[in-house]
Amino acid sequence: MIKHVRDLYLNKFYKEPKHIYFSPGRVNIIGEHTDYTGGLVMPFCIDKGIYGAIEKIEDLRINIYSENYTILGIIEIDLLDLPEKLENNFSDYLVGVIRELNKNNYKLKQGYNIVLTSNLPIGGGLSSSAALSLLLLRMLNDFENFNLSDLTIVKMAKSVENNYLKVNCGIMDQFAIMFSKENRAIYLDTFDLTYDYVNLDFKDYELVIINSNTTRKLADSKYNERQAETKEILAILNENMKVDHLGELEEKELSTYLDFIVNETLRKRLKHIITENARVKHAKVALELNNLYHLGDLLNASHKSLKDDYEVSTAILDDLVDIAIKSGALGSRMVGGGFGGSTLNLVLKDNLESFIEKFKEEYHKRYDTNFVYSILQAKDGIKQID
Repeated sequence: MIKHVRDLYLNKFYKEPKHIYFSPGRVNIIGEHTDYTGGLVMPFCIDKGIYGAIEKIEDLRINIYSENYTILGIIEIDLLDLPEKLENNFSDYLVGVIRELNKNNYKLKQGYNIVLTSNLPIGGGLSSSAALSLLLLRMLNDFENFNLSDLTIVKMAKSVENNYLKVNCGIMDQFAIMFSKENRAIYLDTFDLTYDYVNLDFKDYELVIINSNTTRKLADSKYNERQAETKEILAILNENMKVDHLGELEEKELSTYLDFIVNETLRKRLKHIITENARVKHAKVALELNNLYHLGDLLNASHKSLKDDYEVSTAILDDLVDIAIKSGALGSRMVGGGFGGSTLNLVLKDNLESFIEKFKEEYHKRYDTNFVYSILQAKDGIKQID
């Protein structure tokens, strides 16, 4: 892949890049829609992601090209006259990154040529947006010698999405892409950012991602609406008790908290947040004990909660989960922000071939298209690779 990215850069800018970087996508085993409530999550990075090649130029502009959006050609961003409005393409991330750097008094002193290519499905629930923001910040930080810490880059990447792209995401994706390690998942408390690594040795099982081939833009979906609902819940609870964040609420007190919430929709949202947070704790223990059947049950319960209580699933995602369970998966759930994306499936390694064949047979009874699947391995986070 390094040669391909180098050749692509050479083809577009007629010289070789200085460096090549890789920013991976991530999968969250469990803990969905909890990171913006200060809850627990358990993500890891995968071997697919976004590659970026970069070299400085004399002019104060950035020329950026993406192989995944060839119709747009090379987009030029004038560092002295940044676009005021979103263009609704990948260059918005670059403009957001520049604005975030400027806001924190990190001014670019030179221009750049940048080439991007990705083997992540856009909108597939694998965090392509966070991967791109982290990639651009990491490259510019290195070339400008800003000496930003890894955690600062993580927080700035989150700010890019929150403040410039208007996606009210939490910090899980950015944190995972920066700090993931091979054969490990991160057990992360998104309130205080304390974390631990959980072994994913894959001896007895495989994690299989299946893409629904339906994409969504989070800012256009009801993702932001869900976050607004959690803020409303927090405000109601604080009329009756002191609550810093919803992630601190214990499942054993669920009925007490629900008594304060009159609106049925908000009651369902709170139920998901509290029970999902508890499921992350149980999943950590299940992984440590290699209790795969319990982990599978937790994945199934997570999807049911996301479907019925948080209402972020879709008919296609529900179908994929149903087919997976019927095909022999120990557990299956949607991953990502919802309203499209992918499903994560826990399959015993000895049953993998049978699972794929049965899934294919049942899938083609319902759909004319082909599904896309990948067997996942936990990999390191963002890095320079040349």
